[in-house]
Order: sequence, then structure tokens, then C-alpha cells
Amino acid sequence: MKKFSFQFNLIDEDDERIPHGNLTYIVAFLIPLIMFMALYYVREIYPFGDNCYLRSDMYHQYAPFFKELWRKLAHGESLSYSWDIGMGTNFTALYAYYLASPVNWLIVLFPQKYIIEIMNAIIIIKASLASVAFTYYISRHFNNKSCAIALFGMFYGMSGFIAAYSWNIMWLDCIVMLPLVMLGLERLVNENKCLLYCISLGFCIYTNYYIAIMICISVVLYFVVLMFVYNRNRSFKIYLKKFFNFCLYSLLAGGLAACLLLPVMYAFSLSASSSSTFPETLTNYFSIVSMLCRHLINIPVHLGLEHYPNIYCGVMVFMLIPLYLMNKNAKTGEKVGKCLLLLIFLTAYNLNIPNYIWHGFHYPNSLPARQSFIYIFFLLTMCYEGFKDIKQYSKKQIGTAFAIAFAIMLFIEECGLNEMYEWKSVYISAAFIIVYALLALFYNRNRLKAPILLFVLFASAIIECTINMENTGLSTTGRSAYLLDNAAVDNLLEKVRADDTGFYRIEKTFGLKTKNDAAWHGYPSISTFSSTAPSGITDLLGSFGCEHSMNAYSYHGSTLATASIFNVKYIISNKLLPESNLFNFYYGSDGEFLYENKYTLPVGFMVDSAIEDRWITNSPYNGIEVQNSFYKTNTGIEDVFEQVYEFRTDTEVNFTPYTNAHMYAVVRNVNCDTVTVTINGKMYTYSGLKNGNRIIDIGYVTTEDSVILAGDTSMNALVYAMDSDKFVRACNILSSGGLNVTKHSDTAISGTVNTARDGVMFFSIPYDNGWTVKVDGKKVSAFAIKDAVLGINLSAGEHTIELKYRPVNLIPGIMITLASILILAALTLFGKYVREGRIDSSKLPGFVQDYLRDDDSLHN
Repeated sequence: MKKFSFQFNLIDEDDERIPHGNLTYIVAFLIPLIMFMALYYVREIYPFGDNCYLRSDMYHQYAPFFKELWRKLAHGESLSYSWDIGMGTNFTALYAYYLASPVNWLIVLFPQKYIIEIMNAIIIIKASLASVAFTYYISRHFNNKSCAIALFGMFYGMSGFIAAYSWNIMWLDCIVMLPLVMLGLERLVNENKCLLYCISLGFCIYTNYYIAIMICISVVLYFVVLMFVYNRNRSFKIYLKKFFNFCLYSLLAGGLAACLLLPVMYAFSLSASSSSTFPETLTNYFSIVSMLCRHLINIPVHLGLEHYPNIYCGVMVFMLIPLYLMNKNAKTGEKVGKCLLLLIFLTAYNLNIPNYIWHGFHYPNSLPARQSFIYIFFLLTMCYEGFKDIKQYSKKQIGTAFAIAFAIMLFIEECGLNEMYEWKSVYISAAFIIVYALLALFYNRNRLKAPILLFVLFASAIIECTINMENTGLSTTGRSAYLLDNAAVDNLLEKVRADDTGFYRIEKTFGLKTKNDAAWHGYPSISTFSSTAPSGITDLLGSFGCEHSMNAYSYHGSTLATASIFNVKYIISNKLLPESNLFNFYYGSDGEFLYENKYTLPVGFMVDSAIEDRWITNSPYNGIEVQNSFYKTNTGIEDVFEQVYEFRTDTEVNFTPYTNAHMYAVVRNVNCDTVTVTINGKMYTYSGLKNGNRIIDIGYVTTEDSVILAGDTSMNALVYAMDSDKFVRACNILSSGGLNVTKHSDTAISGTVNTARDGVMFFSIPYDNGWTVKVDGKKVSAFAIKDAVLGINLSAGEHTIELKYRPVNLIPGIMITLASILILAALTLFGKYVREGRIDSSKLPGFVQDYLRDDDSLHN
């Protein structure tokens, strides 16, 4: 039996003054770690100040979702469903998209109040691990543990992609694993060793299947390159064997992640992302000069819709790629194949159809060129191959490479400068190129001692990466501001939970940070901003006049009727709101106020059996009429809301209500984005109307009040007064056949109902085939009302209702994952036993013997 040995070499055997061996991996980890920590200190990121790194979606989505995960892990709650997100959401699908990294489970070991700091720490650790992973790849691919390779790991871990997207914390595992996937693929082709490839790719797919799509595409392309340059036994059987291994272990990698893949495939079929169509015409986005500019230092990262890739990975690439092409030790076939790979990536950045394909047959909603880290991986690999033989180049070759790099700088200065690409970036890049060229020349000509040159090289590269990250990455926000309402909202929730143990929802109006505040604070709500948001609910709430977009919807734009229909019993606001007999103050704590909607319908109630046909939900820009139609269809009561004023062209109007009522304004001009309501001098601002929330809650007003409506442009507004008597009558009719919830949990609701009529039970729960509904112990068919909410047919009389949730395809997915693990283990052990002689392979068929050989020899 072979003994396992691990040699931890610290110095170069040829030059004891130069660090070498496994110390290289430590250096590759520590350099980015220290750089990030230094930048955290400069940016005053907690605990070095009162800032935190919460950029873009990390602010609006990831932090709230991490906190929801923390609660579920800490309290032993189900990972299948959550009521705190979007009226109820398939948490397994959300977990698969945002939270699947196994590292995230460690957050439960830390206090909840440090969630942001835990996330910030995870970012710098994973960026440092990405540096180690790339360093490891280089060391294994080129059989070299020179300390210099840690520089290339640093360029990978501190690249423009990391500067732009490090806050996309759910992508980082794939960034770390990519070098291992590619190393595993090389072993599969060259050594017939498939385990590393299968496990690393499976891990990528499991932790973030979306980014894994891009890795899978690149794996196919790189496999073609590897097969093209394969120079051993070129028989058809050997090629077939490698192709078979590639297909088999790729399928097993997908199977390892099937426990998440299958459930999320169904969830995404319900989302707006499933409706994208293949582009019909080929168009380009920007010039080739812009592509070159994106490699410069200090180029602002791009997160918008203009498709610019974030591909900076050190300006040394401008010199090293020409050197790579001049390197006689690099195989011509590899040069051609890898250059074609780079060309494919660059083309995909600039052309719409390849861009669409690379992003999983979907156009990204901002955050362009999400596959850029793979391009950076191949580019840096080629650069290292140009770097490692620096001693063997002639002075002329080094001079030529420098001339090419400098000519590119001059070309960019002449043709590429604009508001995005400043001359400073060109000059700073050129300065570093000069430094690197001099170092290459000195080392090539033995003008300075190697340790001195290595020190200057490290110092220059570290300074370059630090400058770039400081100027382009790590945008911060105020930590205290983000956490400001935590204690007050917790007090409100503690109060209401002590008083009311029923099933209800809570929403936040004034003082809302994000559409996922409910996930952050831990209360059930109807709002969400998530890539897994069901499009049916988005459309339905949009028809009600609520804020909505492709992957988000919220309570903004709601009325008391909307709140009632969707079981929103309590409202949190950091402003005092007008009260009435329908809506009153409940409790307050430290500037946060809790209000109660007095007439909230239960989570399930009876509606007309013909609701699908009779309820009109397509009233353009007028959600009030949709609500009127709902009440007329299901109660027979008309005009719960009555139009009382119309202001077609006014930008500002002042009126005194003719009656005491709760009033709403419908803003029909889609160009109007902000409206202020001033009642007796007290101002309320409603912004973001272009997101679909066309209804302005004026509040309860009397004939003695002065009301001013002011828009940022003409409003084309209709003002409605709610008839409280009609509203109460309608609510009483609907609640009389409502579900009396006796028990509820993360994944189940049960209760009783006594209805006087046959009809449909309307559940304010997003439709999902994962719901199983039983009436009086017998399973019944559930269906979608308006392609949005759950419904069942129900006869008159007394019934017990049970709803239970299990994600669609979860069990088949788990079974496939377990089967894949068993098959992978069996294949691995069988091959191991054959190699060790514990299984006599001579008795096996010849083609099996050929398959099991690692040396690609064939059976005679």
C-alpha cells in the first residue's frame, strides 16, 4: 500500500532566497486577504468604521435572504417555503439561486446582528480562495510552484470581475471552483481521471446553477480544444472513450445537483424569466476599441445595460499575450485553440445572440457579461505561459512585446478616450507596463538579483491591483442607517405576536428600505424582489395598481381593499398616518408605528365560481376599477370606490373634500414618477410610480381638510373615495365563508370553513403545484385563479381544509442526486480496485479493459 507523503517546501531548491513550494499557496491567499482588509479599513467598513459593503442587490436581496436563512437554521424551520417573501415563496428555489453555498450554513454560528459582517468576511475569504485556486491550477498545469505564480492568482482574485461583482456573493463559489473544473477536465482528457472534474463541476452547479450554465458552455468549448491538441494515441476508440467519459461525468455532475436543479426548474417556469424569446437579428453593442479599453486599470466597472464586460486582470496582459504567441515552448495547436476561445468570449460580449446564449438563453437584467471571469481565467493562463519562459526570450522579443503593448496604449489614447475611458487610465496603465517591461528585461539579462526583481514585481502588481480595486470596487453604504429600525420593528413584532397568534401579513409603507424588508425583519408579507418571483403574482398585483416589475412586486400602490384581499392586517410606518374606522393606530416604538386594518379577509375565502371570466383585471392604469370589479363579481356590491375628481393636465391641484372618506388618486400619466400629498401642511411623498404603483393613498380626509396633490409632471389623475359602508358589507360577505385557520406552519395551513354557497375558495397564496389541498381528508384538485393565486372548488356546508407544501420535483431530485453519488462512488471504487489488482481485469471484455486503462493503450 502506498504511503501518503506531503512535502511542504518553503524555498526554491535552485535559489534558497526565493520562496517556493506550498508556501506559494499561502502567499496567494494572504495577499488578496490583506489587500481587501486594507481597503475595508480605508473605506471605513465595520469594524473599522460605520460603513458596510452592501452594493446593489446585496443591499436589496442578499442581506435579507441571508437573514431569513439564519432564522430558519437557528430555529429549525423548513427550507421548503417561506411566508416572509412575496406572499409565500418556494424557498428551495430561492435557496438554490441565492444561498446554496455550504459555507452559508456557518452563519448560524454567529449572532444574527452581525449578518452583514459575516457576508463581508465571506467575500474577502472567497476572493482569496479564488486566488489560491488559480494558483493551484497553474502549479499543477505547468508543474511549477514558483512563488511568482501567486501573482497570477492575485490577478484572478482581484480582477475587474471581482471589483464589479464581488457583492454577488452567491457567484463566488463558482469563481473559486472554475480552476479546479478546468484542471479536472484536463485530467479527464489527458489522464482519464474523472473524479475531480465531476465533483468540482457538480459543486458549481449545486452552489449556483445559473453561473454554472456559463461554466458548462466553456467546458464544452475547452473540451474541444483539448481534444484538438491531444497528441497521444489518436485512435477513434480513444477519442470515443474520452468523449464518453466527458458525457458520463458531466451528466453525473448535473445529477449531483439534481436535488436543487429539478425543483428550481419548475419554480423558474412560473417566473418572468421563462418568457424570454430568442433574438431574431444579430446586432453589436460597442466597438473593438472599447473592448481593449476594458482591460485598462481604473476603468469604472459597468453594472448597467450597455453590456460592457469587466475584464481587467492586470495591464501586464498587454505584454504577456504577445510573449505567449512568441513562445516556442507553447504548442501551436494550443495557441490556436486558446486564441479562438478568447475570440469566442470577446464576440459574445459584443453580439446579442452569443450574449443571449451565454446567459442561459436569457438577457441579463443589467450586470452584463457574467461569464467574464472565465475569459479572465483563460487569458491569465496564457499570460503565465508567456511569463514562465521569460529567460528564453531574446531582447528583441521582449522589446517587440513592449512595443505592441505601448502601441495599444497610444491607439487607445487616440481613438478610445471618452467620458468612460479617461486619459489617466491610459497613462497609469502605460506606466505599469514600462515597469513590467524593465523588470522582464533586467531578469532576462541578469542585471539584478532574482529576489530583488521578484520583490519589485510583487510590489508593483500589488500596488496596481490595490489602486484598481480602490477606484472601481467596494462601494459602501451606512451601516447604522441600514440597521436603524431593527430594534423598533422588533418591538412592534413582539407586541403584535403576543396579541395575535393567527395567520396574517404585515407590510411596511413609509420607511421601507427594500422590497425584502420582511425577510430582513422576519414577518410575513406580500412584497419581494427576487429572480424567482412568480410572474402571475407580478401581473395580478400590477393590475391592482401595485408596484411591479419583471422580478419584483410590492405593497406600494395598495388600498385598504388590496390589503384586505391579500390578508395584510398590520401596517408599519415611520410616519403617523391618518386614522379612520377602517384603519387605526395599534402600537408605537422609537419612531416606528404599527397600524391595524380592521377588515382583513382570511387567507382563504369564498368567491364566485365564475371569477375567472367575470373578474376584469385588464383595466389599463386603473387598479381601482379592478378592485371594484372584484367586489362586484364576488359580492354583487358595486362602486366600493367612487370617482369624485378628475385632473387631466394639472401638475398641482388643491381641493377640499366634499365628503369624509378614505381617498385615493390614480395617476394615469406613465411619465409621472413622483407625487407629493400634503394634508393640512403634512407632506407624504410617493416615488417610483414608473414601476407601476399608480395608486396614491391620500388617506382619510374630511370636509375641513386641505389636500394638495403635486406631481413632477402632469398627473392625469382620478381621485376616488372609498365608500366605507359598502366596503364593510363586502368584507363581511366574503369573510362569512372564510377559512378559520386553526393551525399553520412554514409549509402547512389547516382550518375550517362554513360556506352557504357553492363556489371557489380563493387563497391569497401564489399558485404552485407543490401545494396539496385536502377537503375533509380527501385530496382535491387545485388550480390557478388569474394564473396567480391558489384556488379550489368547494361545495356549500362545513368543511375542514388542509394545505401542505412540498416543492415540485424535490423527491425525484433527491433520488437522482443519491443515485449519482452511488454511481460515482461505484465507478471510482471499481477503477481503484482494478488498478490495485483487487479485481482481475483480464477476465473482463476487451473494450472494458481498454476503458479502464489510464495510459490510453488498447487491448490486443
